Amino acid sequence: MEKLIIKTPERSVEIGLFGEAMSITVDRSEPAATQGNLEWSHTLLDGDAVTYEKAEKAIADLGPGWRLPTRQELEPLLDLSRDEPAIDTEKFPDTRSRGYWTSTPCAFNDAAVWVVLFGVGLVYYYHRNDGACVRAVRSGQ
Repeated sequence: MEKLIIKTPERSVEIGLFGEAMSITVDRSEPAATQGNLEWSHTLLDGDAVTYEKAEKAIADLGPGWRLPTRQELEPLLDLSRDEPAIDTEKFPDTRSRGYWTSTPCAFNDAAVWVVLFGVGLVYYYHRNDGACVRAVRSGQ
């Protein structure tokens, strides 16, 4: 997948090419907290791929303040100079080369949310009954 991302303080525009398909995403949501102000959990549930419902329960069990990250928070962790997994493994040593759930719903499919795929370094949508790994985030303490 080839991707062009244009970011301004107010919004970001992403143009993605995947084979013959093209997608354009315009993000007008509130800016995510800066990466420096976020505290990340380890990969939960021993790295098992679980449904969205099980992911939410695992995060609730961590206690107050923890939540699923938004797409805008999780996607910047991708390091496209790496693969299997496409992330800085010194900072995130337990990351699996799989998809990780976000809390960002898919606009064209109510049954799906965006997932960051650390195996290959891209973002795609999964149905909530599919399986993905779980990492929680909270505002820095």
